[in-house]
Amino acid sequence: MTTKELIKENNRLRKQLTDENKKYYEDLLLYIRINGHKQELATEETLLEILQDILDAQKNGRSAQAFFGKNPKEISDEILTALPNETKISTARSISFVLILLLQYNLFSILLEPVVTLSFFKTALSLLLIVCVIILLLVSLKRGRFSKKSGWTFALFAFICWLATLLIPIVDTAMGGIGKTLVLSHQTFALILLVLSGIILLSTFLKKEGWIDALPTLILAVLEGMVLIGLVDPATLSEGSRLLFSTMILLIVVGLPALQIYKDE
Repeated sequence: MTTKELIKENNRLRKQLTDENKKYYEDLLLYIRINGHKQELATEETLLEILQDILDAQKNGRSAQAFFGKNPKEISDEILTALPNETKISTARSISFVLILLLQYNLFSILLEPVVTLSFFKTALSLLLIVCVIILLLVSLKRGRFSKKSGWTFALFAFICWLATLLIPIVDTAMGGIGKTLVLSHQTFALILLVLSGIILLSTFLKKEGWIDALPTLILAVLEGMVLIGLVDPATLSEGSRLLFSTMILLIVVGLPALQIYKDE
């Protein structure tokens, strides 16, 4: 079975669990899946085997806690120790893919501004903070399954970092621009983003992901191409049009992945 088939089967069988066993298993499942440095196929095979063991024990009137004799965190740590790690090349490829995706979505909003200006404070720092937000949220999800206090603490740090990304443009404007600023034409910047979109689409194709995974980037690539050839000129867009574009991109970036998650569930 492929990874996606294993996940689909896992979702189907999980519906048969009692409330108590479901909570036990889902705590274990989330804790293990968040550790992305393990081989995905081996991880999903192991998770499905554990689920089938719990279902067998459930038929015999035993709870998951009684069957394993340990809490979810203890058995999760043992499973993670036994699972094979991803290769360094695969890990580097995954990290690079996520960073490029973040960079693309973070910079696309700049393409819609009347003048394209890039600076370390306004651009690079915002990207670094977004990366921090994602990392902190993942840690919050992982820790929060077994320690509510720890989970909320990391969630608070993530919120602070996200709030900082909103304040950076305001501070930069109020200070008249902090640090050296690079000004680019919309066509040049659109070409840069189009190259990034191409890298993401190629990576998605090579990984043989579903079409929904590639659709947000494909739509962005079309919009970037329209700016590149002059069909759309961000410098002449009204505030209403710019807001419409931004809202549409937000729906694409957030809505389509959410649809994919709902479909998998």
